[in-house]
Amino acid sequence: MIAKKLGIGSLFLAMFLVCMAFVPAVSAETLTEDAADTAVEKIKSPVPEPEPTTVPDTMPESPYRYLLEADNEEQEILFSYIENCYVSDEEKKEMKKAMKDIWKRGPDQITEQDNLMLDKVAKSTAEYLNDKYGNVGIKWSGPNMHGDIIHIACIKWGVSTSNAQTANNSAPVPDTWNSGFWQSYNHYYDPVLNTGYAPTNCANRANIAKDYYNSGQYTSAYQHLGYSSHYMADLGNPMHTGKESEQYLNQWVHTSYESYVANNWNTGYNYKNVVQNTGTYYSITNPEQSAKNLASATRSDLNALYDAVFYYPDTFGSDSDVIEITQRVLGKTAKYNMGLVKYVRG
Repeated sequence: MIAKKLGIGSLFLAMFLVCMAFVPAVSAETLTEDAADTAVEKIKSPVPEPEPTTVPDTMPESPYRYLLEADNEEQEILFSYIENCYVSDEEKKEMKKAMKDIWKRGPDQITEQDNLMLDKVAKSTAEYLNDKYGNVGIKWSGPNMHGDIIHIACIKWGVSTSNAQTANNSAPVPDTWNSGFWQSYNHYYDPVLNTGYAPTNCANRANIAKDYYNSGQYTSAYQHLGYSSHYMADLGNPMHTGKESEQYLNQWVHTSYESYVANNWNTGYNYKNVVQNTGTYYSITNPEQSAKNLASATRSDLNALYDAVFYYPDTFGSDSDVIEITQRVLGKTAKYNMGLVKYVRG
């Protein structure tokens, strides 16, 4: 029997997603704007929005996948985590012995008893790891990445400096509207479970912005464009697209990754440059569906990213796969956010 199925309610209650920002880019055509500014650079033609990534219509994968699929090196790392757990030596031996047996049999041979042990290992290691790494991102105060996303997009389309700044200032605001469960649920979308309000919120704010723009109320238009871009950008972060149970248990994984991106936004790997250098955009006609498409695309990188942070918390940032994933999802996010600006302005 495969690992125990989680109820939808349990997954929702388990959800922990700290809202973060990712980035947009450049696009195409000679633009006129409400305030006489012109595009600061040539914007390339739009590219066709890719077909949505196919997400299997199945029950969620085991919440213990990251334990079950550990390779030899990761198994040794997990044992080192177990050694530091706040349990007795006898319990540590028991957990290690059980994990060896589970790995030997493989993930397709999991019993209910195995699930109980996997749950114990997951919770015990999470307690230790949250203590050790939990402060990495919780007190993070980094650059306004959400603001940078929409500001760059607006300037590239020739939006006036004042209106671009309005969008910039508005972009981080949705993070202040809710707390706890609803704050999480409003800023995420899981394409496997089809849960989360981020795509709906993105579309609602984009359409409000479009209505304001068409009636000449530009300040309000760019304010709501900033709000809309926040939700689109959130879905460019794989950590906002699933693994609710795992992220609730190991909250440090989410915050560690977001802190890493923030710390390398303007320096280090300079991830902001991915936004600056993206030269095409996706033409958007349905913001809600486009937001879902972005979530499906970034969701495909979630397992690899989660595992890298979980097993290599001190070195994942220099891992070539993590760097490539981060650059790739930022590039996609840039194109979708540029398309969002175009959608609002018509």
